[in-house]
Amino acid sequence: MALSLFTSLPSVNSMNWKLEKPRHPLPRTFHRTRINLRVTACSVSLKKSHEESKRRSANYQPTTWSSDFLQSLKNDYADNIYKDKAMELEEEVRCMINSGDMEMLTILEMIDDIQRLGLGHRFEKDIKRKLDRISSSEQSSFEAEKSLHATALCFRLLRQHGYEWADLCKAFLQEAKWSSNSITPSFEEYLENAWRSVSGTVILIHAYFLLGGNVSKQSLDYLVNYDELLRWPSIIFRLCNDLATSSAEIDRGETANSISCYMYETGVSEAEARKHVEKLIQKAWRNMNKYQMDSETPFARRFVAAAINLARIAECTYQHGDGHGAPDSRSKNRISSLIIEPISFH
Repeated sequence: MALSLFTSLPSVNSMNWKLEKPRHPLPRTFHRTRINLRVTACSVSLKKSHEESKRRSANYQPTTWSSDFLQSLKNDYADNIYKDKAMELEEEVRCMINSGDMEMLTILEMIDDIQRLGLGHRFEKDIKRKLDRISSSEQSSFEAEKSLHATALCFRLLRQHGYEWADLCKAFLQEAKWSSNSITPSFEEYLENAWRSVSGTVILIHAYFLLGGNVSKQSLDYLVNYDELLRWPSIIFRLCNDLATSSAEIDRGETANSISCYMYETGVSEAEARKHVEKLIQKAWRNMNKYQMDSETPFARRFVAAAINLARIAECTYQHGDGHGAPDSRSKNRISSLIIEPISFH
């Protein structure tokens, strides 16, 4: 009995035990009993500690786009001569960002160009330091007010770097509180938070500026206040996601999704809850179609099309399951054909 208990532990010496010599001589069998009791208590304590440290896991599949796969792609510009030239150009750009002689609009446009080229990560500290100065400078605010283009560009860059991402952070924090405390909110309370946390509004605000075109004060006001054109595709995005992932989330014990919230609030079955969510998606599509025909909208048609395309992407991604968190062969083939496989010309 004692031997089996000792072998279940990592090491006797690693436990730092100290067996004190009894003041009075005791029978040998009594000593063994004391040791057995201590070992049993320690084993139970270790087991309890291990169980308490366990965390829920979604058990997602390993990513297809692993580091080995990416490294296998051929790169004709990996020679040292190109690396040295890239480092030289990088230092030149860094000096320009940190220069105090350039106008604010010129700096903002340069930061925008760097990010569009996908090089923002190379100048992350420099960009943050410059945006810190711009956000706290009264002179910068005065210069931005003189140009609508400067105002819009400054607004977008500051939002991208978290200077104004308050609603999204609050939405994430609320979901974390629900999950941590095992709280199931009401359906309306969940949805009011969830259409923000899905990040659709962030995607569309970025898309608005990337599409270019005329920027008006009215359209900026609509963006800040989350116009319906941002709300409806975000609702579709969130509800399509919930339809695809809720079963796995319920199995994991997670309580904050539209399906479980509606089931908890109304007492209906999961099938009935799914039908209700599907009706809400159809309603959101009808509202978006009405918006598309609205001639009074301050947004350009191409931005309206981008908002509709966001909802379409959500429908496509989650049409046959969780195409993002647990992609099947169909999802992988779509990405491969779009991004990796070359287009053949006959």
